[in-house]
Amino acid sequence: MTRKTPLFRASISAAIFLALALSTSSCSKDIPSSEALPTVTPANTDANAGSWKMIVLSGPTQIPVVAPAPVSDPGYQSELASIKTAQANLTDAQKTAITYWSSGGVLRWNQIMREIAARSDLPPSPNPDGSYPVPSPANPFANPQYPFSNPPYAARAYSYVSVAQYEALKAAWYYKYLYNRPSPFKADTSIKALLPASDIPSYPSEDAVEAGVNIALLTLLFPTSVDEINAKAAEQQQVALISGRASPSDIAAGVALGKAVAAVFAARAASDGMKAAGGSPAIWQSLADNATARGEIPWISQDGPPRPPMLPVFGKVKAWMMTPNDIVNERPGPPPPRHPLKCRPRPPK
Repeated sequence: MTRKTPLFRASISAAIFLALALSTSSCSKDIPSSEALPTVTPANTDANAGSWKMIVLSGPTQIPVVAPAPVSDPGYQSELASIKTAQANLTDAQKTAITYWSSGGVLRWNQIMREIAARSDLPPSPNPDGSYPVPSPANPFANPQYPFSNPPYAARAYSYVSVAQYEALKAAWYYKYLYNRPSPFKADTSIKALLPASDIPSYPSEDAVEAGVNIALLTLLFPTSVDEINAKAAEQQQVALISGRASPSDIAAGVALGKAVAAVFAARAASDGMKAAGGSPAIWQSLADNATARGEIPWISQDGPPRPPMLPVFGKVKAWMMTPNDIVNERPGPPPPRHPLKCRPRPPK
């Protein structure tokens, strides 16, 4: 079974749907990434995607990609020969991988990330003195492991990976149609197209771009899952090769572009305010005092020993499209008063 849909719109819609699905199943720790899904067959190539508006990058040429060798180059012809050899010796595991990634890289990476985020959604246990340790990115394998993927952390992680993939793919599309190198199965008709065929140029490889983004950002966000992330990225690149969609040089260029775009996003993440989102004891007390001054009952942890609030300053983390004033203006009004003296009496029966 296959489905046809515009390539970029399909990727974005799938990522948004799965991110919303996470909000209704965030307590589950068993979210397999091998779910059977239909093959994606793009209805069009989105050839003008390289001109679409950027969110973080200044433009598609912010990350340069050098021109590929011509298809007549002996080195490239050797690459094609290696693909034919690989296709003549496909293993059952490789055939299974081709089917898996035929559902679309953006969708599969979203599933992989859901599983990793769910496994990491474990709040730290208290110390003997009643305090709570904070997971450290400088020592992620220590106890407690980094990160504690609570809902705000997971939401931010999803957004970074999704936006970075989108930006990187737009840049890739610019260079694809600038250089217009055909896919291996088009450059050599003896090479089979084991994924749905299209006229999308192969350089740089979109699959490798996705792999490069996720190697860099997912390892940064979920460092204890590095082996799993690297294995999935390597599998995606191998599928691009053995399916006849991309050559080794297409893949190398794609990985380099994806990692370079991810580096831009990693720099943004380092200064977006997330490091201060947990607040401090003084901030926690100030929030409680302000609630009391308003005649409200402040939040009190029901855990024993009492747990600190979860990222109470997360609302100040830099947004993608909204200014701080936009965020304030879009907030809902305050909830009904919780002070017992201000509660309305229950109407008589």
